[in-house]
Amino acid sequence: MIKDFTQFIRNILLIVHQYNPEKLKLKAVYQALEQRDGKLQETYKQNPVNDIAPQLASLDSQRDQAVRCLYKVSKGYLHHHNEEKAAAGKKIADRLTKYGKRIYHLNYSAETAVLKNLINDLQTNADCMAAIKALHLEDVLEVMNQSNTAFEALFVQRLEQSSQHDTNKELIERTIEAYRTLVQHVEAHVTLTPSEDYTSLISHMNENIEHFNRVVARRSNMAATDTADTDTMTSEQPTAPAK
Repeated sequence: MIKDFTQFIRNILLIVHQYNPEKLKLKAVYQALEQRDGKLQETYKQNPVNDIAPQLASLDSQRDQAVRCLYKVSKGYLHHHNEEKAAAGKKIADRLTKYGKRIYHLNYSAETAVLKNLINDLQTNADCMAAIKALHLEDVLEVMNQSNTAFEALFVQRLEQSSQHDTNKELIERTIEAYRTLVQHVEAHVTLTPSEDYTSLISHMNENIEHFNRVVARRSNMAATDTADTDTMTSEQPTAPAK
């Protein structure tokens, strides 16, 4: 994620700053990276896509809960002593099964499409609506409809705003380039004028790299959907000359 990437770069800047970039003859490359990072952070903060993600998650949770409620309530009535309510439960359960037993496990786009069809089916079929009313589930259906409609509109907005992705990608690439230049200078200085400061700086930078490598690996294992290309950034560690 861009957030992780910017945090990685901020950590690198803090580490280099602690060792006095001017003293280590790294001032120019340090400032270049600092400027690139500043532009990237500014763009990231101004990108409204970052505010949409939690709203989408909230709406997705609402519609998921509504689907689960319809499933559980309708199935709960299948063996009700009142034949009319049992029949209503079966009608709804059968209609839900037609669209799959785990709609809420579908990806965002697929779930939106399936729910639109399901809601339309329930609302336009007289028998289904009668069953919904018999079990007093009108409010559940309404919540499912409203949250799914709002989710679809917000998701489209997010796609439109994601056109800024190319700009973000270019800024990331330029920041990575500035980071690599910094690493190259550190390696050159430690080779030509080795000192304890350069060795400690490299060790500290590598600790940061290893930390974010673990973050990336953990997120990959969790199959995260929103990622940034940080592999290139974290795989290159500055090295000290062999003793």
